[in-house]
Amino acid sequence: MIIYFVTGNKSKFLEAKSIAKPAGVELIQKDIELIESNSQKQKEIVLEKARQAYKKIKKPVIVDDTALYFHAYKNFPGTLTKDLIQRIGQRGIKNLLNGLNKTAHFQTLVCYKDKKTWKIFSGTWKGKIIEKSSREVNPDWSYNSIFIPEGFSIPLSELPLEERAKHSHRKKALLKLLRNLRKRK
Repeated sequence: MIIYFVTGNKSKFLEAKSIAKPAGVELIQKDIELIESNSQKQKEIVLEKARQAYKKIKKPVIVDDTALYFHAYKNFPGTLTKDLIQRIGQRGIKNLLNGLNKTAHFQTLVCYKDKKTWKIFSGTWKGKIIEKSSREVNPDWSYNSIFIPEGFSIPLSELPLEERAKHSHRKKALLKLLRNLRKRK
C-alpha cells in the first residue's frame, strides 16, 4: 500500500517511514503548501490539512500535527508550540516555567484521508522540560533539545532516530493508523 505523507519536515518523514515500512506501507513524502488554521484545537488543524492535501493529490494521504503541552499551564502551548519557540526561544521557555512544574508531553495527531473516509489517531509521549538545553539541535525539531522523555536521561534531540522511533508519540499514532488500515483490508 502506498500513502503520501504530506510534510516539508524531512526528519518527521524519515521517522514515519521507518515506522510504516515493517507494516508493509510505503510512505512517499509530498511537500506541498497547506494553509494551517490558527485553531487551538489540534483535531481541527489536522483534519483541515488532510482535506487540503487530499484535494491536491487525490490519493490516500497522511498529515500530522504535533504539539507540546506544559503541565504547568492548561492546554499551552499546544498548537502554538512552533510559534512559541520561534518567538521566545529556549531561554523564554525556561523563564516561562521558572519555579513551575516542568512536566510536559508531546501529542501527535495523525490524520489519514482517502476518497471515502478520514480517520484521526493520537499518540503522546510524556517527559519534562529541562533548564539547560542540549547542544544537539535538529532545526526540524528545535524544542526536542529541551525535552527529556520519561525513562530517559538525555534530551530527545540526542536520541538516535531508531531509538526515538521505538517510543515516540508519532509512532504511537501511526501504529494505531496502521492497525486500522489492516482491519479494513
